[in-house]
Amino acid sequence: MSIDTERLAGGKGAFVPSPNHNASALMTSSADPAALSPAERHIVDTLIAERGRQVMASPWWPLIRPLAHRILRYRDAVDMADAIATMSADDVFAHLSALLSLDVTTLGLERVPERGPVVLVSNHPTGIADGVVLYDAIKNRRRDLSIFANRDAIRINPRLAEMIVPVEWRAEFKTREKTKETLRNAGRAFAQERAVVLFPSGRLAYWHEGKLTERPWMTSALALARKHRVPIIPMHMGGRNSGLFYFLARVSTELRDMTVFNELLNKKSARFRVHFGKPIAPEALDGDAAEQTDRLRVHCAETLGRDPDAEFRP
Repeated sequence: MSIDTERLAGGKGAFVPSPNHNASALMTSSADPAALSPAERHIVDTLIAERGRQVMASPWWPLIRPLAHRILRYRDAVDMADAIATMSADDVFAHLSALLSLDVTTLGLERVPERGPVVLVSNHPTGIADGVVLYDAIKNRRRDLSIFANRDAIRINPRLAEMIVPVEWRAEFKTREKTKETLRNAGRAFAQERAVVLFPSGRLAYWHEGKLTERPWMTSALALARKHRVPIIPMHMGGRNSGLFYFLARVSTELRDMTVFNELLNKKSARFRVHFGKPIAPEALDGDAAEQTDRLRVHCAETLGRDPDAEFRP
């Protein structure tokens, strides 16, 4: 995510330094974030470092860091993080929508109920931009979104918890308590009759044999729909990342993951298609959870891309 318009410098939501955005730690490409304590580092430095531990431990890193920062749009990422640091969640998405000015074409939006609890599931082609695409596609019909997304989002701005159900992606930091917290947040979202959004793969699609291939889905979306007895709206999202991303994915997963901000910021004016499929009643998804989840994955990632009116076949 997921993750429109005003709140620019000097207005409501303008950047005010916070513990996560130490004003003295706004780094330039020539500065060395590693020389700072963790508390002094900018959150962008921290997130990039967590994704590139081995790369940044290389003796070559100090030499290539200035070039890498330009390629990774480091300064733009810092400016973006500072701009959204204290905004409300809705203002963050509005700001990113205005910043990227995406060209989003939607089909079947009328299939999304205007109110009441619902689960929306989608393939995951690009990363953070997918959350902004979803926001643009659905904002005129639903604004009460609860998007399952990487916990790192609320490290940039804790107020994003107003619209994001944080999920821990780092295996070494997953705990039973964090899992319980995610389930509690999901329960509150359903109790408030919100539109709950999941990208069940949890990871980005990869390039294979000349096309994007969706990764296997976790059964969490199906489990939530069954537990809370709410319909599922299947979605297909058409979009892709840069050639650099797919090249680096072949070279190093760390280098690929370090492009996280670049692959958001390089989407300015990019075209996306969002197809909202026909609602699926929870009882239509009875049976083996893994098998039904895989059918749902194929329906969203492939079938709806070809035929937005296709029926889901359990």
